[in-house]
Amino acid sequence: MNEWIGIALQILLIVIAISIVFHKENFTIIILISAFGLIAATLYAINQAPDVAIAEVAIGSAIIPLIYVISISRQREFIVLDRVDHNRFELDTENIQVYELLTLFVEKHDLKMNVCSDIAGSDKELSKELNVDLIIIYDDKEKAFLLKGKSSSVLMRSLSDMIEAYPFIKVVGMKDGDLYD
Repeated sequence: MNEWIGIALQILLIVIAISIVFHKENFTIIILISAFGLIAATLYAINQAPDVAIAEVAIGSAIIPLIYVISISRQREFIVLDRVDHNRFELDTENIQVYELLTLFVEKHDLKMNVCSDIAGSDKELSKELNVDLIIIYDDKEKAFLLKGKSSSVLMRSLSDMIEAYPFIKVVGMKDGDLYD
């Protein structure tokens, strides 16, 4: 009987692990990680390892998910590096709309926007030091504002969807190696 329970729990662990990899909601992933730890602890207990089971319950089901919850809840700041030379522009409607759209974007995602400008250094260096989420550049060739950010970022995909209707704004996704996070 214990053998069948063990096999069922191992299959359940595989299903949960696959769900963790493919799920998109952070808090659901945290719950799945916690469930994974509880099931692994049950398997340890069935296999006569109660000390390992207790450690797995404490660490895998409680401490690690708590660390994830704290980390995600503290991620409430959207750091923007403004590389646009505003002395060249008059305050036209396009220029103002970019910042209005960014303000709407951070409000929609319940974030606080922190705009940095006039900081010397390369984009890579400043991205690493300041943990920048978005870089705003004006491209003279395309006559458009370029919003550069990590292509793997969920926020960048959401921003890209939000500004589709504005031809003078383009979202440029950079590979994960282009910016340091």
